[in-house]
Amino acid sequence: MVVIKGGFLDPPTIDQIRERVGAPIVCWNPDSPFDPTVSNSGAGITRAVGSYDLYVTWAEDIADRLADVAARVLVLPFAWDPHVLSPVVGTGLARDRVVFVGTPTAQRVASLQSLAEVHPLVFGPRWPVMPGVEIRPAIRMRQLAEVIGEARWNLNVLRPQNAHSHNMRSFEIPGAGGNQVAPATVDHHRLLGRDPRTVTFTTPDELGDVLRSDPSDLPARPPGLLSGHTYRDRAMRLLEEMGNR
Repeated sequence: MVVIKGGFLDPPTIDQIRERVGAPIVCWNPDSPFDPTVSNSGAGITRAVGSYDLYVTWAEDIADRLADVAARVLVLPFAWDPHVLSPVVGTGLARDRVVFVGTPTAQRVASLQSLAEVHPLVFGPRWPVMPGVEIRPAIRMRQLAEVIGEARWNLNVLRPQNAHSHNMRSFEIPGAGGNQVAPATVDHHRLLGRDPRTVTFTTPDELGDVLRSDPSDLPARPPGLLSGHTYRDRAMRLLEEMGNR
């Protein structure tokens, strides 16, 4: 049985479920239980870690911390669903724009404010008004694919819990055919190092230089770049791991 995040489960409940279903109980958590945000570590999420037979996370640095409290840990990177995000023809809304799609955090607001000179286009809820930054409502599925595919650059600003690894956008931007600008992390180099249209940066000056550049001369993305990186692939890997108990 697979539990997603497990915000409403405590150790006694997990034990009761295991006894009733007669199968291992796995927690697949797309967030860090060590993140201070209440939605990630509240409601007993952290206390329940050791009660699961297997705990699934996306990053090695999170797995290292889990190893001290979890019975077993498996690292499954984020992935991409080709049925939801694939290259499509856009409407011109984001053509030749620097785009960011996501929710605001203090770090993301500061990053976008510092880039006002390139007039970024931001899609998402609850963003503050920022001079030089155009804010639009959240987008999903086909409209998200349209925007990603026609943007000049898609900016990937990682949350603190992803700062040493990657996030869902790391795969979704290439999956939708977009040009990605992302922090230089071990995961981005390991997972997307063959992608000439994922450009990484380490300093604000490097980021600014990339966003002011024209990606049209970049080599084409190699066919099969995301082969093996779909959520079906991740699910099959999890089933394989559970079968090895």
